[in-house]
Amino acid sequence: MYSMPHKNDNPSTRAAALRRHPLTLAILLAPSGVAFGAELPAYVAAGPAAGMAAMGADASPGGAFGPEPALGPEPVEYNAAFLNGGKVDVSRFEKGNPVTPGVYPVDLLVNGKGRGRLDVRFLAVSGSDVAAPCFNLTDLRRVGVNDDRVIERLTENGKTAAPRQNECIPFAKAVPGATAYFDTGALELNLTIPQLELRHEPRGYVDPSRWDQGINAGIVQYNFSAYNNTPHQGSTFTGAYLGLQNGVNVEGWRLRQWATLTVGTRAGTHWRSNQLYAQHDVTSLKSQVTLGDSSTDGNVFDTFNVRGVQLASDDRMLADYQRSYAPTVRGVAETNARVLVRQNGMVLTEINVAPGPFEINDLSTAGYGGDLEVVVVEADGRERSFLVPYASIPQLLRPGVARYNLTAGVYRDFSLNTQPAVFQGVYQRGLTNLLTGYAGVQASTGYGAGLVGAAFNTEFGALAFDITGARTQLPKGSSSAGYSARISYGKEVPETRTNITVAAYRYSSSGFYSLRDAIYARNAGPDRFYSLPSTVDGVPSWVTNPYGLSPQASDSWNDYRVRSRLQVNLTQPLASKGSVNFMAGIQDYWSHRRGRDVQYQAGYGNSLGRVSYSLYATRVRTLGLGMDTQVGLTFSVPLDSSAATRSDGFHHLTSTLSRYSSSDYATQATAQGSSRGEHPLYYSVSASRSASGGRGDASGGGTFQYYSPVGTYGGNISFGGRNNQVGVSASGSFAIHAGGITAGPPLGSAFALIEAKGAKGGQVIDGQGAKIGGRGYALAPSLTPYRVNQVGIDPKGVSLDVELGNTTQEIVPRAGALVKVKLVTDQGLAVFATIADATGEPMPMGAQVFDASGKAIGIVGQAGLAYMRGVEGNGQLEVRWGDEADQSCSAPYDIPSSKPGNNKTNMASEITRIELRCVRQARPAVKMSSSIKGDKRDADVRPTTRNQT
Repeated sequence: MYSMPHKNDNPSTRAAALRRHPLTLAILLAPSGVAFGAELPAYVAAGPAAGMAAMGADASPGGAFGPEPALGPEPVEYNAAFLNGGKVDVSRFEKGNPVTPGVYPVDLLVNGKGRGRLDVRFLAVSGSDVAAPCFNLTDLRRVGVNDDRVIERLTENGKTAAPRQNECIPFAKAVPGATAYFDTGALELNLTIPQLELRHEPRGYVDPSRWDQGINAGIVQYNFSAYNNTPHQGSTFTGAYLGLQNGVNVEGWRLRQWATLTVGTRAGTHWRSNQLYAQHDVTSLKSQVTLGDSSTDGNVFDTFNVRGVQLASDDRMLADYQRSYAPTVRGVAETNARVLVRQNGMVLTEINVAPGPFEINDLSTAGYGGDLEVVVVEADGRERSFLVPYASIPQLLRPGVARYNLTAGVYRDFSLNTQPAVFQGVYQRGLTNLLTGYAGVQASTGYGAGLVGAAFNTEFGALAFDITGARTQLPKGSSSAGYSARISYGKEVPETRTNITVAAYRYSSSGFYSLRDAIYARNAGPDRFYSLPSTVDGVPSWVTNPYGLSPQASDSWNDYRVRSRLQVNLTQPLASKGSVNFMAGIQDYWSHRRGRDVQYQAGYGNSLGRVSYSLYATRVRTLGLGMDTQVGLTFSVPLDSSAATRSDGFHHLTSTLSRYSSSDYATQATAQGSSRGEHPLYYSVSASRSASGGRGDASGGGTFQYYSPVGTYGGNISFGGRNNQVGVSASGSFAIHAGGITAGPPLGSAFALIEAKGAKGGQVIDGQGAKIGGRGYALAPSLTPYRVNQVGIDPKGVSLDVELGNTTQEIVPRAGALVKVKLVTDQGLAVFATIADATGEPMPMGAQVFDASGKAIGIVGQAGLAYMRGVEGNGQLEVRWGDEADQSCSAPYDIPSSKPGNNKTNMASEITRIELRCVRQARPAVKMSSSIKGDKRDADVRPTTRNQT
């Protein structure tokens, strides 16, 4: 058995240490001094296999903080009879598995939650073989410690000088009562810190110090498609399209170019650079600065393209709870109470509060409406409740949250011959639970506009109102002034679950010109061709211009100035009887010859068994054309016998029947689905028939899309009707970095380069089919910027000749960053060796195996079996089970040159099994190694040997 120290024994620390390995022992270390940067108290837990060191900061203060604690490590004792009758010398484990002083790149955990990778310095502890961690003030903030408390404690409330910003403060002195556990094998440092010593971090908050700008690299994304169209009458024509998004990341700057190349037998060849810009984070302002081509966000004014400079808030940098509106809940507790906040019967949060006023400002609400019910349960069982009104629309912000946009440059529109100067400034701020204020200005050559508005959260719903005044200098010296008023409304009625997601009305006077109107009126004549914007006031173009029609050459720009616009979206669930939805968009113009644009849409959806169906009806009139009405029925049937349990993909059949007001009709049946696995294949096969003007046409076709490790490839074919067409498509990416060029799937807004040397075939987790290539790299294509992402590979496809030190890693990429993730690998032949002495007696369990260089490569287990890696060819191994000259032996080996690993049929075939005879030989006594397990990650200090189990 082993015994534990009695003096200063910490039961919780001891239990935590014992959980890590059966041979783990806990040893109390205490310093001889307390000057920061010198010694510090530490608990040490050590195991020959786990390589775990636990350093506790929970010690009696010494020096300026109180009496000094006792000195020195107290050894523990093992009963060696449990290991082969006492043949193995276990004295080397009595003082743990020491950590050498130096800097180690560790995976940091605080109270069990990951905080990313950090280089941590370990300082020597006087009178001990164990080094313990220290942190400067910046790193303590990164850890989440309230550094103000640390400074106050170290300066004795200002009586002594504060530590320098880069001074390494022993963890025990910085945070009394905390504990550090260091897993030397995995290079993982787990800090347990009292809640009182931590900063309050809102829900979903990620400290900006963790945001990773990534490596310097080049990036190419491509999207290619080509087609061949053969009409039943007329000549065949072909076309191709190539879209490129090229980029370079250098020291946090992201240079991007978006370009297109179109080739066609009818249109010719055209190359266009659509956007070119450089972008960089402004962390302190939670913003992005963009130089070059960009687009405004359209939160207050209509969006437009600009070439110049833009400084704009980036909501992705905010904590999760700050990105959407929710009111702050305030109340008063009479005792130590429990507070519950519910919305529509769902509990959003439940916290314990002390007597007195309380505040909850980090709620994450569900949906865009539904009042919040706050229940205060006092310690004596009394309950009080009250309601906090809640409804949301895009203009509302949380109290204290601000959003802004500053833009200066030239207006960018390919249909204009000129590029007039333009400026925009917008500011929004949440003032209270009930009120958000916002304002903005726009200016261009011959144009100026100002806007003021407010958004309200009331018990009757969310309401926003703003008014814009503008003055425009028109051609030929005339001028025009006017205003535009807008009102928006949103509400969810909990009793009926009616959800009015958007309801907006805008009215513009006859003299009002928007920025776009003014620039076209000043720069585009009546014969100028132009296209309508994709959105106006956030209204999609299919509402304002459903058919994408362009004005006639004889039209004047004034014919398209909007007078008023109304938009309503409503959803009404019907419990188990499905749901209905309704949308209406109505728009008229100051030119009466344009008439009124109208679009209504209504639908009903439900399911019957495994069959889902929907009914819909639309009615559209656009730009003075006639009214068009369409009604239809769609239903979908799963083709799987049990879609919930099948693992090979999904397959279902969809059919649609439509009829138009012109007595035309169309029917279509589509079978679609996908295979599952490492590289899924999506397919769709359809057949349709339509009738128009008494003529019926039948057609059919199919599409497929295949996700490979280096891109996405697809094809399509259609026939019948009035023509036949065949096409192909491909999309993917390349990253150019110091290690070469790596191909991968299409990239998202942030991505990672995984390096795992030798791990060819390892599939990237959630990587759209990406795999580690022959050079040891792969791209993780779609990460969430400014949030914690788990990046790793599935080792299932990796040869057993490669051992992965870690398969996942936490990273927090900045937008557009390519973050390098290095997964530790140990390459070499895997060997199971049965080691016996000259008489055939198995080597004692716990004996260490060393190669010719003196590196520990394994530990003997039961029946003399040892697992080793990297033993190839022939040579000598040394087995030691003590420090005396007669407690070792030499075992020659000869591994066949034809590795079983070449046969990949099963796992067993990839592991070499050998039997060794170990012969004792005289040698000088050598102290048994007790160093930590090595790791190939970069560090200032490297252990010279390693222990393995």
